[in-house]
Amino acid sequence: MSPPLNSSYAPPNETANDLWIERSNLNGVALSCVAYGILFCIAVQCFQGLYHKRNRQSSLNHSILRWWQTIYIACILVLATVALGANLKFNEMTFIDYRNYPGGPNQFTIDYYSTPVNMMDFATYTVMTWFADGLVIFRFYIIFDRLAWVLVLPLCIYIGSVGAGIGLLISIANSTDSFWAVKTVKFGIAYWSISAGLNVILTACISARLLIARRRVSNAIDRRFGGHYISVAAMLVESAALYSTWALVFLITYARNSPVQNILLPPLGQVQGIAPLLITLRVVNGNDVKGTFTSAGSSSFQGSGGIPLSTLSKRSNVAAVNVHIESNTRRDISELTTATEAKARMDSTVM
Repeated sequence: MSPPLNSSYAPPNETANDLWIERSNLNGVALSCVAYGILFCIAVQCFQGLYHKRNRQSSLNHSILRWWQTIYIACILVLATVALGANLKFNEMTFIDYRNYPGGPNQFTIDYYSTPVNMMDFATYTVMTWFADGLVIFRFYIIFDRLAWVLVLPLCIYIGSVGAGIGLLISIANSTDSFWAVKTVKFGIAYWSISAGLNVILTACISARLLIARRRVSNAIDRRFGGHYISVAAMLVESAALYSTWALVFLITYARNSPVQNILLPPLGQVQGIAPLLITLRVVNGNDVKGTFTSAGSSSFQGSGGIPLSTLSKRSNVAAVNVHIESNTRRDISELTTATEAKARMDSTVM
């Protein structure tokens, strides 16, 4: 039987609030490990999907796209792994190697937040944010028919996010209070606000364009054919909400200097890697609207069955959708009939 626990066993000279902050730091790291496990599983599924597509799509354009997809997924996975490893090492230093540092683990975290291993963790997560935001901008550009002018505002916001991220890293490295200095807090709020805002704005634009196309198809033909656009819009909304919501809650706790920020910050970096991988997984599995990441060199974004979205977005061209789908339907029926007749001949030969 285990001996009874006693409050005298608690670390000396630490208040209940100090212990709560230490628990929040430890729980945040544990939660980031859970998030990394999810990210790792999604990345493996993406790699598996790309491997199975190598024979079905053997053209040069598809091969090039598969390589770019593989590189992107690998970069996200490597960045997430390095960041988690550095974060775990810093927590080993905090709670094990230098447990008796004057002021305890909380003071060690403040004084040594800018230590190289922790800076590597923070810098890696910052770069991962740039990768994730870059995918959102790329999707936005493709869906809006590769129009250069639509990139003006998103790229300005993106450059602002990169600048705020660099400023945040420099401020953490030079501030005596590291992550909680007044200047650093301002950079941090600006950085995460810009990144989350960019995701929300672009996702709203993408969803609106897809929903307009869905309504055009539903009005012209049948609501069943417009249903594909609902799932895509939901995917984009959910993927942005996953990161944006987490970042928003963290920003509130960070600005109010609440210990809850210690629980939300470590997994935040993993969450911003999960969101783009979820989108990439749907693309790899063929659940995206064709053209998001799969049609190379096409001049217009295409929906299910290869219907250009620019056509679906114009009321005067909706009638062309009916012709396109009827043509595809007749072709599919012809192919099915041929296959059925061939199978019947084989069965009769065996008998």
